[in-house]
Amino acid sequence: MNLDSLFYILEKSWYELQGWAKLAHDEDKNEISGLMTAIPDEEGRYKLSDVEILKQENTGSNTTLDGDAVAEYKMKYAMKYKNKDMKFVWWHSHHTMDAFWSGTDLKEIDAWENDSFSLALVINLKEEYKFRVSVWKAGGLEISQHYDIPLSIERKAKTKITDKMKTLYEELCDSPTITHYGGWHRGAQIGLNYNKHAMNVKKREESLNIEAAYAQTIEKLDTLNDAFMDSSLNFNQLKKEYKKVNTTLKEKSIPFKSILPDGTKENWMEYIMVTTSDEMIEFENKDIKAQCQQDYLWGGYGYGGYQ
Repeated sequence: MNLDSLFYILEKSWYELQGWAKLAHDEDKNEISGLMTAIPDEEGRYKLSDVEILKQENTGSNTTLDGDAVAEYKMKYAMKYKNKDMKFVWWHSHHTMDAFWSGTDLKEIDAWENDSFSLALVINLKEEYKFRVSVWKAGGLEISQHYDIPLSIERKAKTKITDKMKTLYEELCDSPTITHYGGWHRGAQIGLNYNKHAMNVKKREESLNIEAAYAQTIEKLDTLNDAFMDSSLNFNQLKKEYKKVNTTLKEKSIPFKSILPDGTKENWMEYIMVTTSDEMIEFENKDIKAQCQQDYLWGGYGYGGYQ
């Protein structure tokens, strides 16, 4: 069976995910996360269902699941299905941002490493998504390979937030006390406290858009540099692609740009070999640089290492 047709989700479960994402954004401008099951059917295809949120702490760009709640969820559905081939799907929302794998997402996916494969899903309020199958071992070989593939979805229903969902959201989802100087950033323990209703929403969304652009720019530069190194792109093509990156950043009023390739092909090749993509970004000021690097390098989504 083709990998692209191996996984599917019914409309009820899909719109339940959308409901949770909308509720978290409407209430607190936060992300939200949870787990699903992936159960093989008679044809060998995996059906994603049993959408649940768990006890967690959330911010506008981070969501941390409670480890005990994760263990309880796994035990509950392991007992229900008694299927050795079942998998668990870590899902989370990016509300108004693009559906993409941020730096923290990638670290969390790595935390799911196991003896076969793991599944991850990110959605946003525009019903965009990325669904990833991460293969950790194949035929006993130590292989790490990630595949972003289609998830078959039937869309006939509409997103609906029920009173029960609102009650569970209030019960299970908290915003941690976070402190900051000179703008919003994740996890630092210095400065002034704020609660989940105190932050200026517009400024926070601007910060989230900058963080998303930073992560996507690093990913794009990695891809371009790899293509240049393996000769998929020549030097002139590489420079054109870098300029396109900067044009996009300027159009979106993002306060940084990529450092354009300069000198000879050999000069740039030597530069790539000793420089990481995050060092190829030039910021408008040091505060924005510190914020982006803090957000990008901060840890994962909490409890990891489960299938």
